[in-house]
Amino acid sequence: MDPFVGARFRVEIEGLSASSAAAVVLPEARLFRRTDVESVQYGALIVQRGLTDNTEWYVWWDSAPRSGNSSAKIVVVVLMDAGGKPAWRWTFAGAEPVAYRLSDLNATSAETLIETLELSVASFDAVCVV
Repeated sequence: MDPFVGARFRVEIEGLSASSAAAVVLPEARLFRRTDVESVQYGALIVQRGLTDNTEWYVWWDSAPRSGNSSAKIVVVVLMDAGGKPAWRWTFAGAEPVAYRLSDLNATSAETLIETLELSVASFDAVCVV
């Protein structure tokens, strides 16, 4: 079997409309062992898309510190096979915004403005669905 191509995927964020993500950086999971305690620490989940009039990512990030309630959501990243069917599914629980940024504005370039949302995650599960 050939390896999967990383260009066919979708991102689903609980309670938000389709994200049309252009890029995803999946977090690293690292196991820490101490004498009698094991814990797992997760790196950041980073999602990027071209900036449009959809403000949901910004609103989620902007309201998170002031909400007083948990802003955590479930984020699912689905990798598709060559035929467009789901191949892998990563489910990230407890995802909360920790950083929001936009790419640089540049009058000498016609590049798409990129919106980036960085999320902390409490845990994740990976399932091969083929």
